[in-house]
Amino acid sequence: MEKPAERSDIKSRADIERLVNTFYEYVHKDALLAPVFNLPPERWEYHLNRTYNFWENWLFQTGNYGGGLMWAHLEKNQTHPFQKAHFEHWLSIWFGTVDALFTGPRAEFIKSKALEIGGWMFGHIDRLNQEQGPKTQQ
Repeated sequence: MEKPAERSDIKSRADIERLVNTFYEYVHKDALLAPVFNLPPERWEYHLNRTYNFWENWLFQTGNYGGGLMWAHLEKNQTHPFQKAHFEHWLSIWFGTVDALFTGPRAEFIKSKALEIGGWMFGHIDRLNQEQGPKTQQ
């Protein structure tokens, strides 16, 4: 991941969109994660907007996030059972993308929050997977 000559902190929704879009460019080329994020175009646009709203709300308290990302992950887990490797790799790409594009307190916050949420989400999904038994990836 290339680092631009000058980086600044995340200042706006446009910065969040740039971060999320760049992150997903990497994810869609990744052998482990690309199958998980393969969605029809209309669902993809919906996912992107929800993701922009999610991070914008965390950074700027806009109140424009209505929830639902956990449900999207639970739904995907039904066809692509998540393992610890998925979360660790997701975080690695997320951290690398943030560091390549931004520096500052908000950039650090967004990495910290992703680590916190990812840990909570993996714990929840892992418990569900253990309770439901092994699934085959479709």
